[in-house]
Amino acid sequence: MLGHPPPSTLPNGEAAVPLVAEHCLAALARGSTALMTMEHWADGVDRLLAELGPVTGASRVWIFQLLELQPEAVIQDYVFEWASSERYRQLTQRRFRFFTSSLDDPEYRRLVEERQVGRRHDFCVPAMPEGPLRRNLESQAIRSMATVPIFVNGRWWGTLGVDDCERAVSWAGPGLDLLEAAGQLIAAALYRYQLNHRSRQVELFHKVADCGVWEVSLRNGRVWCSQGLKVALGYPETYPRIPLRRLAARLHPEDRAEVWVRLRAALGAPEPSQFRLDARVCLAGDAWSWYEIIAEMQHNEQGEPVALAGVLVDIGRRKQEEEQAQTASERDALTGALNRRGLDRQMTECPATSPRHLILFDIDHFKQINDTHGHLVGDALLSCLVDRIQHELRPEDCLVRLGGEEFAVLATGMRDDQALALAERLRRLVADTPFSIEAPGQEAPLSVSMTVSLGVTRQSDDDAEALGQLMAEADQALYAAKHAGRNTAVAYHAIAAGRT
Repeated sequence: MLGHPPPSTLPNGEAAVPLVAEHCLAALARGSTALMTMEHWADGVDRLLAELGPVTGASRVWIFQLLELQPEAVIQDYVFEWASSERYRQLTQRRFRFFTSSLDDPEYRRLVEERQVGRRHDFCVPAMPEGPLRRNLESQAIRSMATVPIFVNGRWWGTLGVDDCERAVSWAGPGLDLLEAAGQLIAAALYRYQLNHRSRQVELFHKVADCGVWEVSLRNGRVWCSQGLKVALGYPETYPRIPLRRLAARLHPEDRAEVWVRLRAALGAPEPSQFRLDARVCLAGDAWSWYEIIAEMQHNEQGEPVALAGVLVDIGRRKQEEEQAQTASERDALTGALNRRGLDRQMTECPATSPRHLILFDIDHFKQINDTHGHLVGDALLSCLVDRIQHELRPEDCLVRLGGEEFAVLATGMRDDQALALAERLRRLVADTPFSIEAPGQEAPLSVSMTVSLGVTRQSDDDAEALGQLMAEADQALYAAKHAGRNTAVAYHAIAAGRT
């Protein structure tokens, strides 16, 4: 106690703990520096307690961490301690490891309840009334004690306390103020450690899972992004604040509208909800890339939505594989033309905004070609046919292999006479020039001549005709072409007009 001023007397007759303001401020400054600079926050706490002990003249400075608060008991652990001598050390005693304190005693229950709301306490043991709490302190040879609760993220995390086994003094006023300031320094260090630890976990998750983590406050619209996501968005890692409107602008307009729809649904949900959405996002460059947005609405203890948090997962490779799989499922493996599934999608996903015609055709007497030259030559002939016809079509026209030697062309933006003229050009394209086929076992290529018969129909103006109806009409026109001697093109509307 060398260097401490003599104790003053409080109105209740108790002596106040003697403190020197300059020494207390210096101890807090050194402890704060340790909390900021030491590698682990716990080492900084040890140093802060070691600074507080000598300036207060206490026997012990300690911290209990709250582990669980039960209806009838509180479970704590003795996690930090500074002791002025070995005889005052309690950290190594088994009775203080994960110990349970019953709340049967009304005085101790009130003490715990007050700590939960931030109340600090000062005990001069000889002046305390008889009871379990006084007997517990006396069993530890404590003559005076002061405690302040430590709060992290608004929750009671633990208790910082000092024990004096030599002096029965009051810690009210400056003593509790000093302890409370130290508790706030500890809480700030612990909160900073938790943030840094969580940030490291987030960045590791970002690297491993190739995703970014984000959170938007519903109270003020502020956005938090992981460092990796900031960099992907073109911002420095230390950029302080990304405006919500800038983040929203990175979403494709169509997907942005869907995000707002999902967000409104989540806000109106009675319980916390989550949604997932594949969206196009423009990051640091100008290209749109596919990401999966996984978002969850977070609620406070009153059940009110307070934040939207989630991850942004790069699914570009998955989308590419899906597109490749879809393309493969909609393409004829032999010729590369669309198949019936591909034609169905064209009809359903690309509604007609202008006249649309279906030209149905097949190879005349193709069975004879197969019987004469074999199926390998027949397959090669089908591939050559597709290549030749594809060069005659526009990019917006679709060439389809329906099966065997039967094909179709879906053409848009043509009048009836233009569609019939296209069918006629295709007929001549096949009939006028023989096909040169490399045949197994043949030194010279085979020259194979063939013809096609074609039927043409037009989708009605109301766009209500199903593909099946179009196919039926085109098939009737194709049948008429074959009945007319093959190697010709017939329009369905001419057949229909002839019937009336």
